[in-house]
Amino acid sequence: MPCSHAEAGEVTRTFGAPRAWANVPVPVNAITLTVPAERRFLGVVNLVLGGLGSRLDLPYAQVDDLQLAVDSVLAHGDPTADGVLTVEVEVGEGRLIVQVGPLVEGGASNDGLKRVLAPLVASAWPLDRDGREWIQLEIERETAVESR
Repeated sequence: MPCSHAEAGEVTRTFGAPRAWANVPVPVNAITLTVPAERRFLGVVNLVLGGLGSRLDLPYAQVDDLQLAVDSVLAHGDPTADGVLTVEVEVGEGRLIVQVGPLVEGGASNDGLKRVLAPLVASAWPLDRDGREWIQLEIERETAVESR
């Protein structure tokens, strides 16, 4: 029988038998990161992207390109009503799909942004999600071993 204990100001923790699904392996192939749209929090995005790149054994130059591409897109961000921006990364076979948004209207089609992204990603195109503009970036995965 599970029991719980909480006093004023404490976090409630429940102890008992593990749930049946607790031991089911779940492949993690996607990360969603929602951050406040303040510049001081955007470094967290780079930290997560760097960690992901390391985990995937991507070469430093490719991680750097990924971070620069996402930073450039976030500069065109148009936060939600609650002041946040979202970065979603999906790890696929031989590629990464990164979706960032919401963006200012026309942000994904901005010529300056296109010029910055062209050498950094395999492809970039605008998306419409719930009436807001987002951008999808595709990055071809190469491993650090392949780049040597």
